[in-house]
Amino acid sequence: MREPKRIWWARPRKLCALERPGGGGRSHRPERREAEISWLAAHGVRLVVSTMSTRHNLADYERAGLDWHHAPVASASEGAEALEELLGVLRTELRRRGAVAVHGNRHTDFVAAVCAAHLYEARGVDPAEAVREAVAAGLLVTPEACALLGVDHATVGASRSA
Repeated sequence: MREPKRIWWARPRKLCALERPGGGGRSHRPERREAEISWLAAHGVRLVVSTMSTRHNLADYERAGLDWHHAPVASASEGAEALEELLGVLRTELRRRGAVAVHGNRHTDFVAAVCAAHLYEARGVDPAEAVREAVAAGLLVTPEACALLGVDHATVGASRSA
């Protein structure tokens, strides 16, 4: 088992945002993927929400005994509709036992926005503060992701590119 790189527990033991298990893009490693999926399962994750435009990793989640939900999002700038869908999924799924992990490919800006929006909706957490926590945990957050939340990118110490 190996803890995934760039992971933010927005709600400890309940909701996390992360890079694709195994890494994204050209840096993806199958052995790392397997170790990180095992780590997620061992840490209580029962549902993985993938926002990747492809269906990569979904069969791996099934083999590991994890449920999955696929909501493809090309980029944070095109994510407004998917954000609303995923907030509904989280509303339902977070009532159940176990944790939910939300990931993109190598881009973590949209998944950080999803979790920050959930924290605002469910707990009243200021989205800018949630984004700062995501950045501190290693997620990269773009101006486009901040715009989904109505947050000024310049105030959160976020990256320019995911």
